[in-house]
Formats: sequence, structure tokens, C-alpha cells
Amino acid sequence: MRLPNLSALAGTAIVVSMFVAAPAHAWDSYGHRLIARLALEGMSKRLGGDAPAWLNDKDMTGAIVDNATTPDRWRSVKVAQLTHLNNPDHYIDAEELADFGMTLETMPRLRHEFVRQLEIAREKPDFKGPPINDKLDPSHVREYPGTLPFATCETYAKVVSAMQVYRIIDKLNDPGRRAQLEGAKAAITFNMGVLAHYVGDGAQPLHTTIHHHGWVGENPNGYTTDRKFHAWIDGGVVKLHNITIADVRSVCAWHDKADANEPWEDVIAHIKRSFDEVEPLYKLEKSGALKKAPGKEFIISRLADGADMLSALYADAWKAAEPTEKDVQDFVRYDNWQPE
Repeated sequence: MRLPNLSALAGTAIVVSMFVAAPAHAWDSYGHRLIARLALEGMSKRLGGDAPAWLNDKDMTGAIVDNATTPDRWRSVKVAQLTHLNNPDHYIDAEELADFGMTLETMPRLRHEFVRQLEIAREKPDFKGPPINDKLDPSHVREYPGTLPFATCETYAKVVSAMQVYRIIDKLNDPGRRAQLEGAKAAITFNMGVLAHYVGDGAQPLHTTIHHHGWVGENPNGYTTDRKFHAWIDGGVVKLHNITIADVRSVCAWHDKADANEPWEDVIAHIKRSFDEVEPLYKLEKSGALKKAPGKEFIISRLADGADMLSALYADAWKAAEPTEKDVQDFVRYDNWQPE
């Protein structure tokens, strides 16, 4: 999900009310679930005989797929602290990073170091980035160009943790820990679903740019400025072309790889691929080709890239989560489980 740029809404209270009432959803729920389901298939292919048995559990995989919509569901709760944290996690406006003296390739890998660099840049007298506006932006989400790479990598680490806990408890094979095992499975389904959402956001070009709700600023090529363009890409064009999971599966190569211990560079490369497709997407819209075969191929390729990247992260997380004997011993020592 992505909200319009507040700087473009400074005109009237009517426009502001429209902004509040009509947020955009990245890929809509259908697209996010499609990416997650295909990624689970890719995970199974990548792991082969080492794939976890629960990949054949329809209830568990169904929960993972449904949780791919969870970060958008958080948007319905209008609590400033949640909005302040959650909203920027869905995007990264790559062009805006220059205002803060960085690029996708040079931005810090740690969230709080990134925020610190933003604040240092904002205090400089020649800062040209977006102003803070308490009236239009009470949750202060526009202070940031977005935090999507951090949300992705942080959630990946949570997936590894959840998988490791599950593998340890499963290895202990203690009937008295059944409730613990079910809780570990629930943690896996939740975190894998949330990771699916952020990777899916990264595959949608309009989640990587300042031009997320129509072209803004200088527009010599006459690209659309329609603020509904984002919603059209998220769901309208998917429905127009009747894009199915079979369509996307047919172009999934499962070639992406990720560093199991430090996937930052892989995540940035994935976002960069998406950012490189921003102007081609606008060109398709301008020419009318977005509603024809080239447009269908474009959207399918973006969904496939998301599924491919996500499957690599899923598979590598499972590998990274294999516990050592020391991991098991430490878990038992510090867990102090007392079954009822």
C-alpha cells in the first residue's frame, strides 16, 4: 500500500480528505498473495529434498499467503505511532535520497543510522528536501524517503529466527512442547507473510520513486499525472489482463540468489531493478501499450521478479535457520519451558 505525496496535496482540505479516504494498495491483495504462493513453490524447488514438510500443509501455506496482506491491514488502524513506523516501510523514493546525500547504493544498511543521516542532512541550511508539515502530515511519515529496504531485511531476519525456533523444537521431539511447536509454526506463517508483502512492494516500480501517484515535477515527455495511476497498476491492469498465477509461473526462472547472512545487497539490487522500470512503465501508459500485450508482459515480469526474489529469501532463510547442537542446548537452557 502507498499513500500519495503530501507535497502535491497542499492545495485544499477537500484534496486532503480524498487522500485520507483513498489509499492505494501495492498489487492489491490478489497480487501480494500470488507472489507469496509462487515463492513457496520456488522455495520447494530450490530446497528439493531439504524442503520442510510443512510446505505440504495447505493450512500453513494458506496462512503464509494470507499474511502477505498483513502490513496493508495495519493501515486501517489510525494510531500515529503505528502509521509513523509502518507507512514508510512500504516504499523507498529513490530520487529523494539525493536530497539527503545518498543513493540506493550508498545508503546505510542500518535503519537508525539511516534516520540519523536524514536528520543531519535536514539540519543543513541548504537542505531542499520535503518540509515537515504537522497539519498535513501529523504522523510525520513524509520526513522519510521511505524505509522499504530495512523492513525487508529486518523481516527476513525474523523469518530466520522463527524458522530456527521451529527447527529446534521439532528436533527436541518432546510431546510436552506441542503448544510451543504450534506457536513456532504460527510465527513462521506470520513473518513469512509479512516478508512477502515487502518484497512484493519492492517489485512494484511505483513503490521505488517519487512518481508514485502520477509523474511529478518537470514532465517534458508528457507522462500521466493522474493520481489514480498507482491504483490502476496495483489492481486495475492486473484485472484488465486477467493475469493468473499460471501466467506468472510460466516466466519464473528461480534464478535469484540471496546472501543468507546479509541479504542487503540482494534486496537493494531487487529494488533497483524495479526502479529501472519506472520510466518504461510510464512510456507504456502514454503509448497505450499498457492495456495491450506489452503491458500484460510488463506486469507479469514484475510479479515474477517479486516471486523469484522472495523464493530465494525463503530458501536461504531455511538454510540459515539450521540449528547447531549448541543452538539446541542454549535454547533448552534459557527457554525454561514448563508445560501445563
